[in-house]
Amino acid sequence: MLAGIVSAVLAALVFGGVAAPAQADPLPQLATIGSTLYSFGDASLCAGAIDLALEAAPHHPGHVLAHVTPRGYLGGPCGNQVKLGWVGSAGLQTRDVYVYADAAPGETITTDLWVGTGPAKVMAIAWPIRSTFAEWYLLVP
Repeated sequence: MLAGIVSAVLAALVFGGVAAPAQADPLPQLATIGSTLYSFGDASLCAGAIDLALEAAPHHPGHVLAHVTPRGYLGGPCGNQVKLGWVGSAGLQTRDVYVYADAAPGETITTDLWVGTGPAKVMAIAWPIRSTFAEWYLLVP
């Protein structure tokens, strides 16, 4: 009987103690002009597209995760500096993220933006400025 209790406790600890992956809080947002930058590359003027997505950082109020993914470049390999700017209760800030890809999509780069809680605006443009821009209005948890 004692062995049964011990094995039940061990099973509960092993299977019940496994933490679920962190889930992001909902991030109400409105992307008024889309979330893709259409751009010419850094030096060779190759054309490409860069996708951006925003989500609330799990268990970090006031933080937004920006996921920047180059979709690929015609005439690549190529890259772009993506300039992210934001304003929220934490003030006005910027961050640069460099993306690089061949003709196929490249690696997603995730960066943590300290925006602050409440209403905020995030903007993005590829640098040098030979691209469209994107913007989001957010309510950051």
